[in-house]
Amino acid sequence: MNRQGVRILIALSVFAVVFLALTVGSFTQKSATWDEPFPVTGGYAALKYGDYRWSADHPPLLKMWCALPLLAMPGVRFEVGASPITNSVDWMFFRQMRDAAEFLYKQNDTERILYPARFMIALLGVLLGVLVFCWAYELFGFWPAVAALALYTVEPNLLAHAGLATTDFGIACFLFGAVYFLWRTTRKLTVWNVVGLSLFVALAAVSKFSAILLAPILGLLLLLRSWKKLPLLALLAVVAYGAVWAVYGFRYPASARFGDRIRLQHEAYIRQRIPTTATILTVADNHRLLPNACIQGFLFNQAQMQQRSAFLAGRYSAKGWWYFFPVAFLIKTPIPLLVLFLAGLGLCVWRYREWLADGLFLLLPPAVFMGAAMLTRINIGLRHVLPVYPFVILLAAYAAARLEIPFRRIAVCVLIVIATAESLIVFPDYLAYFNFLVGGSRHGYKYLVDSNLDWGQDLKGLKRWLDRQQTSAPVYLSYFGTAQPSYYRIEAKRLPGYHDFFGGAELMPLRGGIYCISATMLQCVYTPYPGVWSEDYEKLYQQTFQNVAIFERAQADPAARERLLREHGVPFWNQQFEAFNQLRFARLCAWLRRRAPDDQVGHSILIYRLTDHDLQEALFGPPATNPI
Repeated sequence: MNRQGVRILIALSVFAVVFLALTVGSFTQKSATWDEPFPVTGGYAALKYGDYRWSADHPPLLKMWCALPLLAMPGVRFEVGASPITNSVDWMFFRQMRDAAEFLYKQNDTERILYPARFMIALLGVLLGVLVFCWAYELFGFWPAVAALALYTVEPNLLAHAGLATTDFGIACFLFGAVYFLWRTTRKLTVWNVVGLSLFVALAAVSKFSAILLAPILGLLLLLRSWKKLPLLALLAVVAYGAVWAVYGFRYPASARFGDRIRLQHEAYIRQRIPTTATILTVADNHRLLPNACIQGFLFNQAQMQQRSAFLAGRYSAKGWWYFFPVAFLIKTPIPLLVLFLAGLGLCVWRYREWLADGLFLLLPPAVFMGAAMLTRINIGLRHVLPVYPFVILLAAYAAARLEIPFRRIAVCVLIVIATAESLIVFPDYLAYFNFLVGGSRHGYKYLVDSNLDWGQDLKGLKRWLDRQQTSAPVYLSYFGTAQPSYYRIEAKRLPGYHDFFGGAELMPLRGGIYCISATMLQCVYTPYPGVWSEDYEKLYQQTFQNVAIFERAQADPAARERLLREHGVPFWNQQFEAFNQLRFARLCAWLRRRAPDDQVGHSILIYRLTDHDLQEALFGPPATNPI
């Protein structure tokens, strides 16, 4: 091996060690996020039993990859019955959620299952870093490639999702690999380049439905860069189609054990919205042109994309905003990376004549990824545009290599040092990272929630925080996530949260104490009474409060209680108690949004120390209709 080869090997080895250390060091301090139980459960069911019903929301490859270590573990339990398949969403979503919660929290030890699954995605993080280095090296040389690798190693969003057992990071890796090998193929048509291209296209096709964006990306790049190689698209289409059948075991039914066919849920709804797509998929299902679970999953995704609650800087929407993802990218990307990226982007425009051929491969794919995200109504997480980050880093490397300013290398090194310092400061809370354009991570909850900040990952941190307090004050918890507080031995009274399968909130008196509120719950994004507190909410709150008070007073008089139950019925009173519980919580959150939290756990769980007087003001004082 020559001297340059030794330098490359050292750089990649150091990268792998540091990247894995940061990723593993972070994810071992975090509880399961909202989505993680589902890929792990679905992957295990597919690998162990050939049952794809738990994996129908996306193709199963990455889920199977996450679950692969579980096959070598003794004593893994997966006890679910042959549930009936119905036309309702119950199987596709709620049954899948219940079974995943059972698998991870009742049938097995959570961390024994979760950590190996997360490590499998961390390995893909190493692979993506190697791909970024290789492409930067071929474009710009060794030192700009090292700069790209350094920026990649400490990028908080990549570190966060490389440590989660979900599909978001894996698809980013495979999409980037496909574009990289297409670039190599257009430069030199070799067997190895075509094999690499075909491999990454196949991996992407069986990992997530967003891989469909590869079709226009690869087609446009071939048309603009090397139109004589357009027949490659036919080969890639065949490869992708074959890969889809292969990952489902060349079998149409979703379940090998029961031969079940998942019926096409949401078809009537989707036919109204996208009639052509629904018709094509119905024909494909009737003629078994694709596996049933694949078709069902695509329809489920289309249904989910039609409407979803969203939050952005104090605003609420069910349809989202076209600028959501650009804003999220701007405030969650480290400023040093933004500076170098914008400089590289400017250089591409300034020198477009000399660099157009290669520049297309760095500009077109992220533009398509971001553009497609901006057209959707699913405004819940920067993770949906995670594939843009490797290209952003390559453009930053271009600036590091070609920017004509005094002391360029020193300036680049300073920016990398700043980015590294930011990454180390926010460790292990990478998912909650926000840059200083919005005041840093401590202020992130004011701008974005859900998987941008609060995905249920900080129950372990909350347990450590509570243990340090050594207080006898009552603890109240409103948690956004699927992890179980009881698993982490958190003793707290449960306020309304989202989502708990093993017992949730009960109506109870609220007293002074420690209130632990997930940021997503604080902003009331997915609650029955979402958004800012309104006059309509206040009227309903006062009405339900009076009804609950009437019923409570009747508890001392059995005859009066029976009369109320006879006049209105048990369902009415159950509804009144539930509505009051939710409205009371929403009013409390509206009041809390007007004051800064007393502490934060991982920046995702906000801590408020409230007195009885505070609660009296929050629940019965003038309503807080607008946040400060």
